[in-house]
Amino acid sequence: MRREGTYWDCVRQVAAELGSDGCTGVPDFFLDACLEHDVHYRLHKTVSGQPITRQEADTRFREGIQHASYLGVCSPMAWWRWAGVRLFGGSSWVSKPSSLV
Repeated sequence: MRREGTYWDCVRQVAAELGSDGCTGVPDFFLDACLEHDVHYRLHKTVSGQPITRQEADTRFREGIQHASYLGVCSPMAWWRWAGVRLFGGSSWVSKPSSLV
């Protein structure tokens, strides 16, 4: 499947194809990071098709929020959300990934 546009355009497209709801259960602050995280969790791959582990997906999620936040690595939201997915996201890391990418 060929995708056009920027990296984030591709993330949004794949997330839409997967039916992502964005930042599940919390406000949609840093929505792109949430969508990318949903793609990783559903496919066990990056948008470009490279395999990714749950730990790598969660780390990229935290780093994405930190990059977008004016507080950078000190962003409390990045650390809270990262802790949330590390502690409670295991059941969302599906055992059989989808096959969109």
